[in-house]
Amino acid sequence: MRQTGWFALLGRADPLRGETRTAESLLLEKSGGVVLFVTPREILSLVEAWREIFHSHGARHTAVLALSQREQAMDSRIAEQVAETPLVLLADESGERLMELIAGTRLVQALAMVHRRGGVVAAALEASPLLGSAVPGGTTETAAVRYGLGLLPGLAVQGGFEGAGAFHRLSEVVIGRPDLLGLGLEQGSAVLVGPAGQAEVVAGRIALIDASEVRQAPAAVHGLRVDVLTAPARFEVPLLPM
Repeated sequence: MRQTGWFALLGRADPLRGETRTAESLLLEKSGGVVLFVTPREILSLVEAWREIFHSHGARHTAVLALSQREQAMDSRIAEQVAETPLVLLADESGERLMELIAGTRLVQALAMVHRRGGVVAAALEASPLLGSAVPGGTTETAAVRYGLGLLPGLAVQGGFEGAGAFHRLSEVVIGRPDLLGLGLEQGSAVLVGPAGQAEVVAGRIALIDASEVRQAPAAVHGLRVDVLTAPARFEVPLLPM
């Protein structure tokens, strides 16, 4: 049976200040030095600068797919080109704009094909939460949730986990969806998910929130499990809802 590829989730970090260097080196090693950035056109200048950093680290070939309308993500020729790339790196400063552009399109199917063919699908800046089934949102006081791309369907992913209200937002999602494992990415963290869901923290610190054994009472939640992991800890990511 052919081995599938990897997913990489990078926490909030500034690549132009070298804060993603560890993850970049690992991604280049896995991909053979070939990288395709997929990003909204609004942050093209940032991605072009990051592209040059990849070249300085030894990338053999880089390209950028800058999206401005959903029709691009529905184009079969573009999808075929994406599917043939060893490493596709999704980047967005908000996450919402990229989701608007690619959700439910051929491009998402192409990302799944990259993974099935043994390549790497990575996400950075605010795009990492999009890889899971659910994206926590809302305010510090009020949690909300929206759908993700479902490429890692057993996860709900929260970026900026060190920030105010992040634990509340992610825990509310997994308590409401105990079939999902909550993954909180702190600033500068990075996680690599390999074949069969075997995952490793490759940089920084993350949190895992498991509500599969939660017992709820009118004024209490019991049994919520929280694990805090740092590099090089390993854990298992459910490839399907638990």
